[in-house]
Amino acid sequence: MIKKQEGFTGQRSASLPVDVLTQMATHPLCESLYITDIGYYPKAAFHDRERRSGCPQHILIYCVQGEGWCRTGASKYAITANQFCILPAHVSHAYGADQLNPWTIYWIHFTGTRSAHFLTFLQQEPGPVTVLARDERFSLFDDIIAHVEMSFNEDSLVYANNSLAHFLSTFKTSVYNPDRDASASQDPVSRTIAYMKQHLSQSLTLDELAGVANMSASHYSALFRQKVQSAPINFFTYLKMQKACQLLKYSHLRIKEVAYQVGYSDPYHFSRVFTGVMGIPPRDFRRKETT
Repeated sequence: MIKKQEGFTGQRSASLPVDVLTQMATHPLCESLYITDIGYYPKAAFHDRERRSGCPQHILIYCVQGEGWCRTGASKYAITANQFCILPAHVSHAYGADQLNPWTIYWIHFTGTRSAHFLTFLQQEPGPVTVLARDERFSLFDDIIAHVEMSFNEDSLVYANNSLAHFLSTFKTSVYNPDRDASASQDPVSRTIAYMKQHLSQSLTLDELAGVANMSASHYSALFRQKVQSAPINFFTYLKMQKACQLLKYSHLRIKEVAYQVGYSDPYHFSRVFTGVMGIPPRDFRRKETT
């Protein structure tokens, strides 16, 4: 393979000096998770790298166009658009762009006392993970690299490194992310969540919510669980209890009146549900919040 000796047109990258990295490794606001190198390579023809002894940091590679590959240990994987992989620190690896359809990638080297937990959180199995493209993710990256480029400014580095956790979390596919370009009426899960919030004083059934989503109950329930990681009725109950918390904190309503406001005619049933969700009875919750 031809080796790329120069940069890629339109690329951005930044590497932090050793003295700055030493500072970040002991900074109370950065030591748990911080960036050492970061970059963006568009249409990175002939881009490849091999580290037989691995890298001291974990490496996130996020492909947004084109194709490439990565190898960790003895396993090799193809990477296509809208996929990412994380190469663990200190593990032999190699990666590169496809020769015919070279990838466009965002990449970050990161480390810190908390960094390994993000590998478990984001990539539970070896190999690439498919994610939806999100404008928020690209905006966050641009914001982070702009502040990393200001490496002489400690405040900018603290900002960038504390934004890293948010950026990495956008790659978790099970996090519910409503389509911000679509109205709530176009997203059935968002539509039903909005409907729940408007009807906290009522008792809604799965069939009613599925009707709002214009889906069968089974299809709606599966979609809701996939996006929110909760059954629809359980989530509705949680919203009711959050509303009850607000009323207990900021109103003088009696507990039975609070129960009525969130759709419970039996205050004892309400207290049992509240305790099950919040871990504390409503009377004790109010006492804790007002003392």
